Amino acid sequence: MSDIEKSGRKIEMNRRTFAKLGVGAAAAMGAASLARAQSPASALESEFVMELLLDVAEQIDTGHTRIAPVMGGTFSGPVLNGTVLPGGADWITQVSGHTALDVRITLETDDGAHIYMTYRGIVHNGENGLYWRVTPLFSTTSEEYDWVNHIICVGKSKQVEGKVAYDIFRIL
Repeated sequence: MSDIEKSGRKIEMNRRTFAKLGVGAAAAMGAASLARAQSPASALESEFVMELLLDVAEQIDTGHTRIAPVMGGTFSGPVLNGTVLPGGADWITQVSGHTALDVRITLETDDGAHIYMTYRGIVHNGENGLYWRVTPLFSTTSEEYDWVNHIICVGKSKQVEGKVAYDIFRIL
């Protein structure tokens, strides 16, 4: 038997009490106790991967979704540098209360390797201004850049005139 605190008083929990409360109520009471006891195991750490600058053409309006062709761009960082090839796009969908992004582009590194990059994102006006975050994923057959196949990243938008721009960070 165990005691569970509810509304400032303790209830003895046995099979009969559990059956009277129902599984959902008992689980909720237990979950509330666990939630108060939990804390993060560690802080989230990140490492800068690259700055991504995209050249985007005028958006094509298709209703709830607008399509912005990606015409090119650049990316640069400590170990990842090159150009964004033309032919990608950003599918921008208005969702209740925010804008959802779905972007697919091809990166070409300075040494000629190709990396497929896709990211989803959220844009909305938050309490502290514009909240614009993305979650890039990468795919390549390059042995030198294979490490990008195995990382999780988060990108934060930034203002660069005439560009769609992000700083991309790897979550450690």
